[in-house]
Amino acid sequence: MDTKELEKFCPWARIRLIDEVRQRCYAYGLDDAGRAEFNRDATIVKGTVLSALERSQRSELYRRIEHDGYARFCEEMAYTWFNRFAAIRYMEVQGYLPCGVRMLSSYCETSEYDSFSPDCLRMPTELDLPGLERDRVFDLVAAADDEALFRLIMVAQMNELAECLPAIFGRVGTADALLLPTRLLDCGEEGVLCALVERVKRSTWENVESLGWMYQFYNSEVKDAFFKSKAKETPDTIGPATQLFTPNWIVRYMVQNSLGRLWMLNNPGSPLRDEMEYYIEPDAEHEDFIKIESPEDISLCDPACGSGHILVYAFELLAKMYLEREYRMRDIPGLILSKNLHGMEIDPRAAQIAGLALAMCAREMDRRFFGRGVQADVAVLDSVVLEEDDIPQGAALAKKKDLIDALAHLNEVGSLLAPSEDDLAALREAIELTGTDGLFDGSSKNKLECALKTCETLARRHDCVVANPPYMGLRSLGSWYADWVRRFYPGYTSDLYACFISRSFRFARKGSYSALVTIATWTVDKGLFSARQDVLAEHPVICMMDMSPTVMPIAFETTATVFSNAAGDYSGTFSRVLASDLADSRDLKSGVFQKLDKFRCKPSFFLQLPDSVIAYGVTESMADAFASKATLATFLPPRVGIQTGDTERFIRLWWEVPSGDMSTSVSSDDCSHCGTWMPYKNGGDFRKWYGNSISVIHWGRSGEFVFGTAQSEGRKIMDLPVNYRFKPLVSWGDYGLGKASFRYCGFGHLFDVIEPAFVDTDRVAAEKLSYIQGFANSSIADAFIQLLMPGRHKNVRKMGYLPLLGAPEDNPRTVHLVEILRDAAKTDWDSFETSWDFKRHPLL
Repeated sequence: MDTKELEKFCPWARIRLIDEVRQRCYAYGLDDAGRAEFNRDATIVKGTVLSALERSQRSELYRRIEHDGYARFCEEMAYTWFNRFAAIRYMEVQGYLPCGVRMLSSYCETSEYDSFSPDCLRMPTELDLPGLERDRVFDLVAAADDEALFRLIMVAQMNELAECLPAIFGRVGTADALLLPTRLLDCGEEGVLCALVERVKRSTWENVESLGWMYQFYNSEVKDAFFKSKAKETPDTIGPATQLFTPNWIVRYMVQNSLGRLWMLNNPGSPLRDEMEYYIEPDAEHEDFIKIESPEDISLCDPACGSGHILVYAFELLAKMYLEREYRMRDIPGLILSKNLHGMEIDPRAAQIAGLALAMCAREMDRRFFGRGVQADVAVLDSVVLEEDDIPQGAALAKKKDLIDALAHLNEVGSLLAPSEDDLAALREAIELTGTDGLFDGSSKNKLECALKTCETLARRHDCVVANPPYMGLRSLGSWYADWVRRFYPGYTSDLYACFISRSFRFARKGSYSALVTIATWTVDKGLFSARQDVLAEHPVICMMDMSPTVMPIAFETTATVFSNAAGDYSGTFSRVLASDLADSRDLKSGVFQKLDKFRCKPSFFLQLPDSVIAYGVTESMADAFASKATLATFLPPRVGIQTGDTERFIRLWWEVPSGDMSTSVSSDDCSHCGTWMPYKNGGDFRKWYGNSISVIHWGRSGEFVFGTAQSEGRKIMDLPVNYRFKPLVSWGDYGLGKASFRYCGFGHLFDVIEPAFVDTDRVAAEKLSYIQGFANSSIADAFIQLLMPGRHKNVRKMGYLPLLGAPEDNPRTVHLVEILRDAAKTDWDSFETSWDFKRHPLL
């Protein structure tokens, strides 16, 4: 679907609604200055006498603002109204409003946009809305006060919808109604409802996916500001900062190969196979799986459900399973929401959207669904702060400090908390003791019951766990959260997504499936070595879709992986998707998936590779080479170079400095009497054998000028050991999407952290250096590099993993050819003015 209009509208609407809420708070003395002037029980505010209802509403809002803080309260009220308006707009386009009358628009046959001319104002006296005050309607019609009439109708409509969608609508007739934005009928540039109708195509609302995209775009500026600030996460920022809407085709890939696979293994002849375009057939020898008798037996969980995109598609697939078993269509939505689907989320605004999206799916199948009293199981994981006085004396819960602490931070930890049976028993005991002891009041018992309910939700096991978990490294986490992750997820601490891989296994029953879309680093990162070994041994990969940067709407590589929670050495299927494979809609181009090369291998195959990297596509001969243990690192270890901490100050292009201060012709590593500026390798374009020498570094007083003041200036630096300075070397660029290219330079060069190098430290390894360069620039080495480092970074540690084939003494011709190629590349490099050895252009 086309989301460009939503991408523009949602951030703009957020700012407008926050401003509207603040204006209403100011009018009722609820802003910071107003609360200082008018107390909670004030009867007159800013010269206006409040009615009994207004006093009650203001008092409740006053209490909430004092508890949450004014800024956070305004944010929450703004997104509450945004979600409600979006829900009504979606339902009126779909024809789902119970009264059958459009609240925000009139249908326009001649345009793809509707008109902001609410039908409800054309027939206000005929509206079938429970709770609508008829006498008040007649009075406002007689007074021609459309604004007040529209507000009255909207409140009545929201209250009616609150009966079937309480998570999103609540009871607007209570305190919230006081802050309903004014000028709702404004058709000017500032009218939010007008923009909602007239700036977003009607066709956008024909897909429930639009609700999830709205949430993503609504928070886009908050997310960008968080990462730009480089601040640590807080309970208020972690939700919006880590939300990422999952493209539809990736959702289908994960759900079809987990939920769909479970169904097909239990029902091999099912016609559902023909409707799963991303399904990968299992081998004849496949994993053990859970036996199911009917669709009612299946439990699918999304432990970080966001706006519910995964749950929505799972609903669609489950509905087809029920229809296959000839269930009545009107019964299916209630069964799916009550038995099959379970979501968890720390951000209440996202959970609202998830519940709404599932309700819309249910309403599409059952026109009477709103009256059946069935709610989607989307749990908001909010903090439960248990004080010392809340826990009965002698209760086992008092000794469970870790559980109590995690519950207090549940709005950060979320579903990563994995309560044990002992934890549940301690909570139940505390509730029993509270109920029989008169010393404890109802609030303590409510807290304990809330904690127990949440922990029971988190302790459930499921047949399928499918998620796009949050991506956030430990450096962005608050100190408490980072320490907690290190304690409870050892081996998975590189990022929150890695923790969720581990947690998904604990959510899952034996023989079930876990499917997650994550950053691709888990397949190769050294910090996750032990995690990979655990996964490969106990949770073999059923299938993996490796995706190049921007396939997901982010700039780095990702993988969509389906794991089996039944140990065994079963073959998995691996494939790769490039950004060029995508259509404008962000889906795969028609038929691309079926044409992708699919590589199959067993988990044990990866255990032979360095750090057990998941480098699919490895041939048996390549695996044998890795197993030989003869690597570039054992032959001549590479290393990273200098980091100055201030490139603009210390690094120059050679033509930017006086020639008398620069030394470019050095015949040994003794540079004590050389110039101030020395040759410096710091990346460049793809170029093999020789070249890309255009930079110099300020090396006054043997580097003292660069490093001497670093600590006082707060610069992060990395020096180069003396025995690695000014020696012959072969270097390569660390960063780039293309192939790696290896270049030689003789004495007198230093090198940067972004251009690592193999260095002839003892000045007797010239043949080694030549042989390494010849091998590294070969197509064979490139195949190994693409396996170990498929992304942008060609880092020094993994480069050292490359298996070395042969030795220089066995291949003297290779060494000779490398020297010839170096000379040819140097002649070419020196034929252009960018070389400091330039003499004359070859065409002149």
